[in-house]
Amino acid sequence: MIIKPLPNIYQIKGYANSYVIEFEKELIIIDTGMDKKAKELLEAIEKTGKEPKAVLLTHGHLDHTNGLAKIKEKYPEMKVIASEEDKPAVEGKVMLLPKGIKGFFFRLMMPFMRYKGVKVDETFKDEWNGFKVIKTPGHTKGSVSLLLELKGKKILFCGDLILNVKNKLSLPPDEFNLNREEMIESIGKISKVDFDCLLSGHGEAITKDAKEKVKEFLENLKL
Repeated sequence: MIIKPLPNIYQIKGYANSYVIEFEKELIIIDTGMDKKAKELLEAIEKTGKEPKAVLLTHGHLDHTNGLAKIKEKYPEMKVIASEEDKPAVEGKVMLLPKGIKGFFFRLMMPFMRYKGVKVDETFKDEWNGFKVIKTPGHTKGSVSLLLELKGKKILFCGDLILNVKNKLSLPPDEFNLNREEMIESIGKISKVDFDCLLSGHGEAITKDAKEKVKEFLENLKL
């Protein structure tokens, strides 16, 4: 499903969200979702009549990178940007697996999980073409959040740092998180950032009072 939670932003909803941001002359993609959602992501791109300049990856989990190869095949000049820590996962050199019993089953399924790694062209610094890059580790070692001011709104793309499923904030299931305490520290970091809207890797966009909701969620996590 393709929706527009904010002007100039397309959200491709699936198990994991991906986003297409439309600028005057180009597009930026944030995360690509699973391979089967690549068709909808391409549809969202084609709606604009513009080509993507880059895809920015919030982290290296499969549900956020699996569609990348198809998008790169269609737009070979598009740059791929990821964190230094999660770069090996994006390039297919390692796979970031869940903990516990789910990790055991993922390992059994690995021979059947076709992931085509894609070369990372650049790794994140503090800023990338108007996006402020905030290191928010915990879900993965290299997870980042991306802050953009667009059309008078300050928008934070937080990846899987915070989920907003059925309009309820939560952390991802613990088996998918590298370090829960580090995630809480990262949420504390973004709670001090000025933003109006929160666009998560899973669930619905928060387009009103986002920072206040994140602060309340953080307080509840500390209880």
